[in-house]
Amino acid sequence: MDVLKKCKKAEIYTLADEAICEAEVFRDMADELWLSIPGDVTLETSEFYTIVFFDSVSGLMRCHCSVGEAQPISDERNSVPCKIVEVKETRQRRQDLKIYFETSLDLFCTYVPSFAVGIPERFKATTRDISAGGIYFMCEHRLPEGTVVQFQLHGASKPLLLAAKVLRFEPVDEIDGKPQFGHGCQFIEMRPQTEAVLRNYIFRQERNSRR
Repeated sequence: MDVLKKCKKAEIYTLADEAICEAEVFRDMADELWLSIPGDVTLETSEFYTIVFFDSVSGLMRCHCSVGEAQPISDERNSVPCKIVEVKETRQRRQDLKIYFETSLDLFCTYVPSFAVGIPERFKATTRDISAGGIYFMCEHRLPEGTVVQFQLHGASKPLLLAAKVLRFEPVDEIDGKPQFGHGCQFIEMRPQTEAVLRNYIFRQERNSRR
């Protein structure tokens, strides 16, 4: 079963939903699916595993998989052939998983429409939710549609530098008597590797919230 379009990252779990490790995904010369895993991780060929693939085209795919014999590729990593037995869940890019996400961000405006005035280059904002497709944040400045902001997201497996374009804005509750505005934004110019890490982070946060 070949359902992956463009996938470089995955997470491996037991069927009881216990995390085992992260993996890199690649194809061999025969276009067979392989996983690169840490050398100290052992996957049994007689067992089945739940593997979550982060595909930049197909989205997030949770699959029932079997693996073959491990082969060393370096002193620290092994590769194992992988077969997708059944796709258990698929979340397409247009159906991105959105999670509640409250944190403070330092925003840097990289583009502001010419008619907008009084918007500083740098300012702080508070987030409300996030998905692999975009983010919602609140601040004291009313950013017009088309404004592009850049910020660094911490908490994933590595810090992510993200850029987002404002699609809409709305008044929200005041803070300390100061007007506040909420902004719905779409991520732009995101590399596939960055998207894979972001999807991984969001998926983990959503799983943790259900436990």
